[in-house]
Amino acid sequence: MKNIPWVVKPLVPEEVYTDREEFLEYFYKAALEAAHRRTMSTVLLGQRRMGKTEIFKRVVNRLFFEQDPKSPHAVVPVYFSFPDTIENKKDFALKYLENFMRYYLAFYTNQPDIITGNTKGEKLINLAKEIRPSFPFKKPWI
Repeated sequence: MKNIPWVVKPLVPEEVYTDREEFLEYFYKAALEAAHRRTMSTVLLGQRRMGKTEIFKRVVNRLFFEQDPKSPHAVVPVYFSFPDTIENKKDFALKYLENFMRYYLAFYTNQPDIITGNTKGEKLINLAKEIRPSFPFKKPWI
């Protein structure tokens, strides 16, 4: 079995996960083309337990590890699992923003443990300030 790196842990073992290469390739290429605004919105429909979420987890992992973050054409991969219900809009917004920041910081600094360690709150803000020189843009955002 191949040892494939991940930032979003796949639930289905590699040797069992078959016949999805076409979907993985399509969504990977669509994500890369989004940087050039050459892709259209796409929907993946299917019955429950057919592997839709697994496809996106694997595409995010591939985008994270197979791109050069220094490339101006790099696409920041972000995976977010939406809750079934949103009880508090403020808490949801905070979780969503923290999740985005984790993926952004991890991708541009090549530190996947920022995601897998689930860094949050003030610690995440301080980390962003600390690694600010690694960011690919010039204007400060914090």
